[in-house]
Amino acid sequence: MSTDSPFDQEHPVTDDGRIEFSSIGEGHFIFEDKNLVYSEDDQVQHELEVQLGEESQTDVNATVLWKHVVKGRKCGNAHGGSHVFKCKHCQKIYHGTYTRVYAHLMGHKKGESKGIGYCSAVKADKNLQLQIKREVEQAESSPNVVPLKKSKLNSCSGATSQGPSLALSYAGSFEKDPSAQDGHDVDSKLIRCLCANGIPFNVLRSPYWEEMVSAISKELGYKSPSYERASTILLQNERIIVESELDDFKQKWSHYGISILSNGWTDIKHRPLINVIASNQFGSMFLHALDFQIVEKSHKKIAHYMLETIEKVSPYNVVQLIMDNSASCRAAGEDVMKAYPCIFWSPCIVHTLKLVLKDVIKELPWLKKTYLTAKAIVKYIVYHFDAAEIFLNHSKLELLKAATRPYAVYYIFHLLFNVKETLVAAVLSDQWEIWSRLPILDEKVELCGYSVKEGILSEDFWEAVQLALDIIKPVYKMIKFTEQEGPLIGEICERMDNMLGEIQDNLKKHVEMFMTVKEKLFSRWTKSNVPLQCLAYALTPKYYDEDLIQTPAPGGRKRCAPDQDDDIFEGAMAAICKMHPNDDHADTIRVQFLSFVEKKGKFSSPTAKRDARNPKINVLQWWKFHGGDTKELRDMAFRVLAQPISASSIEKPWSTYNFIHHAKRYQLNESQADDLMFVHSNLRLLSR
Repeated sequence: MSTDSPFDQEHPVTDDGRIEFSSIGEGHFIFEDKNLVYSEDDQVQHELEVQLGEESQTDVNATVLWKHVVKGRKCGNAHGGSHVFKCKHCQKIYHGTYTRVYAHLMGHKKGESKGIGYCSAVKADKNLQLQIKREVEQAESSPNVVPLKKSKLNSCSGATSQGPSLALSYAGSFEKDPSAQDGHDVDSKLIRCLCANGIPFNVLRSPYWEEMVSAISKELGYKSPSYERASTILLQNERIIVESELDDFKQKWSHYGISILSNGWTDIKHRPLINVIASNQFGSMFLHALDFQIVEKSHKKIAHYMLETIEKVSPYNVVQLIMDNSASCRAAGEDVMKAYPCIFWSPCIVHTLKLVLKDVIKELPWLKKTYLTAKAIVKYIVYHFDAAEIFLNHSKLELLKAATRPYAVYYIFHLLFNVKETLVAAVLSDQWEIWSRLPILDEKVELCGYSVKEGILSEDFWEAVQLALDIIKPVYKMIKFTEQEGPLIGEICERMDNMLGEIQDNLKKHVEMFMTVKEKLFSRWTKSNVPLQCLAYALTPKYYDEDLIQTPAPGGRKRCAPDQDDDIFEGAMAAICKMHPNDDHADTIRVQFLSFVEKKGKFSSPTAKRDARNPKINVLQWWKFHGGDTKELRDMAFRVLAQPISASSIEKPWSTYNFIHHAKRYQLNESQADDLMFVHSNLRLLSR
């Protein structure tokens, strides 16, 4: 407090800077000096004077904060405009000039004193702080007003006579006048930042963008962190925060179990990477990624890496390990199962089906030749610079470009077949002869125009395309099924049999060809190699429904309940013993399993049978409703049926990690890239 003020000497302040006065009634206060008498009627007189023009508009703007207090009479003989005033927010009484009003509502720097404390009500309300600050900002930015010499807006926020600072104009989340200069200035700076840094506009749709803007608007005087601080301390802190927010998800691990999903991958710079994710039907949590660039990528090293991961998440929580179907991954899986006999190794279903398709194409020369011809036709049409002239009005042709997407084998055959008539019309047109003579400079085009015409007009080619679809379409449908969400592991065995049955129906006239496909499938996937899938199938109640059993299956296969299939039953019993090495516990579960398949107790109720057929009730919900009498079996069913069936959920993190690792301009080291990937991926899980 200043020591040269006679008022300060007469009226000492409390610790918070507030001057204490005695009161005798609401709306009327008496002080030691008769000039310091305050009444609510004084405010009415003040407003009347303003209306009569005794205060100019310039004066009102220059003292905009008077409206936040109830101003009493002038006091003392000073000519500086000293008044008794009552704050409308904290309801406390003070004495002084507009400088003190300003300090009371705007605060002051640490170590600086105006003989008055910061308003407690304003201090506790961020929105009110922002409102007051913007009022002062707008008043002081007026060309007719000279702001206070010690204005915070001038000294701290960079406001000028041309308008308010960017930070203040952008801080608010409330509605603004579209004609206001500060709003246009903020929008301009925002768009410029997005464009200059190549940030897509759809970032504005992100809920995290709204949270960021809201947080900045509430934090007065916020200053952006430096690159070094953001990429080190703040990134590490955010990883810790995100990890703590995942506690609810991780608490389900002990009850439902998790699968460790992993796969080797090489980025565009040929660096071997391995991403690891913990997954069950409640979501997939990114754990970490390892760059194998300086590590020998042998099955021993991969197994060691997986064992370290299992230790971190607790071996009890891990039900299975899903990896590629390659030899090194199989060997690594076997090493893990030796260390932890209760954990299953399962091949990724999607990867397995892709390998089956690859084996079939390699084994059937006509299929490979047809695929290469179809691919060359697509390339010729897509990259021919005049092709759009005839196909412009046929929207389906644009789908030919989908041949570059995953599952290109199916897409090429399917989309070509859909536009067969248009292709034939194109090559028979008069323009085709002109186009076919023009040179094609694009190296991607492998056939000439004459060869393309010859292929499109060949009936043998289209018959081969149809036959290829008969083989590939059921496999494609199975792959698409595995990409769905929900507890699907119990349906794999049945659907794999149905897939093979559909191919058999399609190849009734080509028995030898079907046997080749069947052999390639069994070489990659058999029920005896996936006991966990057998147990999941045996625990799925809808497959015991009598009506379903009587329904014909594709390929003429006779349906039966899972316990009547010898391969399924043996695999299920082996899985139970593997999950429960304690003989007594295993015996209890096997007895309860027999009660389930024989529909005894609660399993025989009409509600249980009806729910088994109800598509609105998934298998986990069914066990929660009807497994109360067999708690040990129910708990095992939860751990089995909640597991995923493929590593397709980590394909998105792969591509994201590739972008992060490839962005050398950011100079991210391996630890920073891993932290960034952890935060990025797991925010998706939290948002769901």
